[in-house]
Amino acid sequence: MSLIDLAKRTKHTGGINWPTTLFLILTPIAGIAGTWYWAASGRFSWATLALFFITWAATAMGITAGYHRLFAHRSYVASRPLRIALLFAGGAAWEGSCLEWCRDHRRHHRYVDTGRDPYNINEGFWFAHIVWLVRDHREVLDPREVADLHPDRLMRFQDRYYAWIATATSFFLPWGLGALWGDPWGGLFVAAALRITVNHHATFLINSLCHWAGSQPYSDTHSARDSWFAALLTYGEGYHNFHHEFPSDYRNGVRAHQWDPTKWLIWTSNRLRLAGELRRVAPERILAKRLRMQEKRLAEKLARAPKGLSTFADGVLASARGQVHAAAEHLAHLRRQYHARAADLASGVPAGGAHAVRAQLSELAARLKAGEKDLRASMAMWKAVAKGVARMTSA
Repeated sequence: MSLIDLAKRTKHTGGINWPTTLFLILTPIAGIAGTWYWAASGRFSWATLALFFITWAATAMGITAGYHRLFAHRSYVASRPLRIALLFAGGAAWEGSCLEWCRDHRRHHRYVDTGRDPYNINEGFWFAHIVWLVRDHREVLDPREVADLHPDRLMRFQDRYYAWIATATSFFLPWGLGALWGDPWGGLFVAAALRITVNHHATFLINSLCHWAGSQPYSDTHSARDSWFAALLTYGEGYHNFHHEFPSDYRNGVRAHQWDPTKWLIWTSNRLRLAGELRRVAPERILAKRLRMQEKRLAEKLARAPKGLSTFADGVLASARGQVHAAAEHLAHLRRQYHARAADLASGVPAGGAHAVRAQLSELAARLKAGEKDLRASMAMWKAVAKGVARMTSA
């Protein structure tokens, strides 16, 4: 079934957005057929293949670090050179101007899983993946929906000249770079058309796969899910359940083992003084969400267990839960103390003198680290108890 047929079968009656539909059909054809011809005819070039991966990474980061985490969610502050680089790199993805992208994404978060969600998964996997793009829902951008972004002259410039910027960065630049080593057509087919196709469908997986399959470690009140597979293809965006619960955090892969190159790029930019004010959700809030979800699943198992066993398990879990909550409250108290003293120092008139406040901040920072360690230890103990209870109920 074609994209056009799928679009006609949706409940929306806005017709077909032909420019977008033709682009989404012709770009993969050019990319796949052109790349096959390029390789089969003996034109293969390692330099062109490297260009494909470099442009893929740059364009993807323009979307993930730029359009998404910087502009849509304001999870950090970027210097002017970094903002320019991310706007141009994101423009090469052919996913619309940054203002349009942020408007749609903010609507998605505000109205997730409802009829006002632009890529509502309840209308089907393929609707959320691509069909929502091909129906004719073009509209004039309302500055009020992006009131914090619209005053930015860089954003308005990119929005006004988006088609020219996207064409230059997506097609002419790879074509010209490929020509430097005698492979302009490889640059056009592989580093342009194929790369755009890969970028598109990797991004689209966040709207479809990450609302359809995967784990929900933080909440099941919405359809968003974590998918390590999607994270691999989207430079860390696949931890979508976490993101919907904590959209202001500059990280998506919050755990140490999770693949999130976008997080590492932002962190590195901060170290290079190209970015600042990185927003992070307090670990006790994150662990509280995980604990609630694990307790909910355990409660479902205990509801089917014999009453005596259920009562015993509830008591054991309550004791372990109490230690987690006590550790979390202690950590939150230390964090409030730290921020209060840091505010005193920033005000320029700290009680007791700047040297004394700095010493207190150093001590509080050490206590914060110890508090985080205690919280992780109490959470690990709760998990061990929960696993034991789960084994008892399944025996």
